[in-house]
Amino acid sequence: MSKVTNTLRITTEQVLRFAAASGDYNPLHVDARYARHTPYGRPIAHGALVAIGALAACNPKRVRFARRIDLQFKQPVFPGEEYSASQLDGDLETTRLEVRGSGAVALSMTVATDAAGHAPQVPEQLPVALPETPHRSTIEELARGEGGATHPHACRVRELVELAAELGASDVPEALLLWLAAASYTVGMLVPGRDAVFVGARITHSPAEASGSLSTTVQAADDRTGFVTVDAFLNQAAASAEMLLHAFLRPEVPRPDRASVGRHLRPSAELAGQNIMVVGASRGLGAALAAAFATQGATVWAGFDRSAEQADRLRSEFGAERIRPLHFDATDIGQTRRAFARVREHVDTLDGLALCAAPPLGSQLLDPDAADATLRFVAVSLAMGLVPVSEGSRLLSHNGWLAFMSSSALEDPPAPWPHYTIAKAALEGLAAYCARHLPARVLVVRAPKMWTDSTNTPLGRAGAAAPEQVAAAIARRVVGGVQEGHAGEPRILAAAELLGNADDAR
Repeated sequence: MSKVTNTLRITTEQVLRFAAASGDYNPLHVDARYARHTPYGRPIAHGALVAIGALAACNPKRVRFARRIDLQFKQPVFPGEEYSASQLDGDLETTRLEVRGSGAVALSMTVATDAAGHAPQVPEQLPVALPETPHRSTIEELARGEGGATHPHACRVRELVELAAELGASDVPEALLLWLAAASYTVGMLVPGRDAVFVGARITHSPAEASGSLSTTVQAADDRTGFVTVDAFLNQAAASAEMLLHAFLRPEVPRPDRASVGRHLRPSAELAGQNIMVVGASRGLGAALAAAFATQGATVWAGFDRSAEQADRLRSEFGAERIRPLHFDATDIGQTRRAFARVREHVDTLDGLALCAAPPLGSQLLDPDAADATLRFVAVSLAMGLVPVSEGSRLLSHNGWLAFMSSSALEDPPAPWPHYTIAKAALEGLAAYCARHLPARVLVVRAPKMWTDSTNTPLGRAGAAAPEQVAAAIARRVVGGVQEGHAGEPRILAAAELLGNADDAR
């Protein structure tokens, strides 16, 4: 069987239409504000829609008589970006398909065919009022087997057919489109629901007498990893199917509060009267660092771009006299200049500037197809440090300090993070320049892996430190006085030194 490769590009408009046709309005796909607080940083295409696009590369005779499909979703597919969908070598009964982007496999798919069968007819889809708000499950509820139920169900088949045609998959039978849409709806809206990430499925044709319902049973749920397995049965008469669905349930990342900071750092007035700006203060280590400085009596100018609700939450938790939110894009010279001008309206100098802003991490490979994405990531990452430093260094006091948030990944670069490693190396180069040529004392923080929105995945959470723990160690360093390294060099705080104070709440 010869290889067939098509270009696949899914638009945001197609994602929204698939949501309406399938009923899967999970905010990971349709809500930019929600998606911003996930490891992806922006909405991703439904896996089932990606699978429909992949089927465009499948031999029409094979896809027409599909009796089973197996799916493995390995990487997100972003609307507007270009991917390749390929039919790989197979045998007489199975066809393998693959979607790739930036040198990595996003979807692996196998279609099993019954050449002697026929495409099942989809019964008329009677109107059903499906919920537009996804159910929210906890892993504890799922581990107890909760989440099983029978629901009324129907899809907008005509709209699914139109979408398939736009993606070049006009040969895909209605039954197969219905199966994929129902699988997406089950995971994204029913169980696990809102915070689910769809990672795999086996869908098998299984005729039934009934029509118009969808039954779910939680087969397994691992409270350590969040891995959930769901059995589902789609009742659509001759087009019915059994579905074995796999997903990860992402727990909500804790936000810093007085109690979580206090576990690692006792409140004090050691920084009273000092003004510190934290760029990227609404999430992750930036939020924890702003909180830690606030508990030591500093006035924190909390720079944020798109997470206004998190910045407001910090101010509510630690007080308006301690947290002063500043809305600006740290890569935009004009916005950054205006933000520092607002600071100058209130204070003459800053005592410190902490640079915590970073773009969504994601995964990339060192591959020609990923080169453009890597260059964009490095450019944005460096801009988030360079632009605020260029403006803010002029506002620092004679004894002021700069803190650059780097990463322990520089010491042991993970395979899927060449873009991240290069970006942090560039940031450390900027820190070295500042240490040599500016009067400020410079601190480079090679932070360990932490549990944040960007790392809220099963592997990302494993062994991760709390951002408050790392922030407490940095705050203690600031309270004790930021010391230079060797003459004209930044002081580097390694991960081991940061974690050595893990439970010291002095």
